[in-house]
Amino acid sequence: MATDTRQVTDPAAFRHRSLAKQVLFAVLTLGLYTIYWYYITFDQLNRGTDAEYNTVLRFLGLFVPVLNIVILWWFSQDAEAVVDQDGVLVFLAELVFPPVVWYLVQSGINDVATGDAA
Repeated sequence: MATDTRQVTDPAAFRHRSLAKQVLFAVLTLGLYTIYWYYITFDQLNRGTDAEYNTVLRFLGLFVPVLNIVILWWFSQDAEAVVDQDGVLVFLAELVFPPVVWYLVQSGINDVATGDAA
């Protein structure tokens, strides 16, 4: 059976980032850090997986109504490469409680960056 999930192609493209520092930055910047986090995560997934897209256009799409839902769907599918969850589950979590996705994706990126990914 052929798989349609994303695969990590370049672990060196991923950078370990402290979740505690990210939460602190998000609080100190009144949530603006999370916008930056999406950009750097889109970039890492683009460079480190077999996904191919323009990082800037995808990031800007987050600010366009309706298109932002499509972008989050694509993001959840691309994130399958670093998380142990199905993309549909990641997408639903993104709609219901985004901090869960932040934790899952960043933890997965950290595992890939440190070579701990299964």
